[in-house]
Amino acid sequence: MKARSLIIAVLCSFMGVVNTFAQNLFNENTSASLTGVWQMCFYSSSLPALPGDLKPSNSLKILGESGEFTNVVMMPTGAIIIGSGTYTQNNDSTFTEHVKKNIHLPQLDGKDNVMHYEMAENGTLMFVRFKSAEKGDDV
Repeated sequence: MKARSLIIAVLCSFMGVVNTFAQNLFNENTSASLTGVWQMCFYSSSLPALPGDLKPSNSLKILGESGEFTNVVMMPTGAIIIGSGTYTQNNDSTFTEHVKKNIHLPQLDGKDNVMHYEMAENGTLMFVRFKSAEKGDDV
């Protein structure tokens, strides 16, 4: 009986150590998935000197599993695709959009935009910013 209890205790300890190691290994090497439909929100302030409130917009960013993105604007008369292309996830804080077509900002056609992001609220909120080459500051 003691041998059986000892074997069970050793087996349980071994399984606990392996489980902990596997979880740490998985968490360290797995990037957050950006795949999904994201509603774009913007900070809005009544005065430039005051911090703004986060407001939802009628725009969606769709990031597909196969590396494509589509920007869609919802309107009362329907929806319109305003931008599309592909994206690559560089690491846990940046991804690059390779813009094929953007009707809202045609100067982005054929360009690469490095987007800096931070995930929050268990991956349900993504803060994204990019740098404007013309202005040199975050947009």
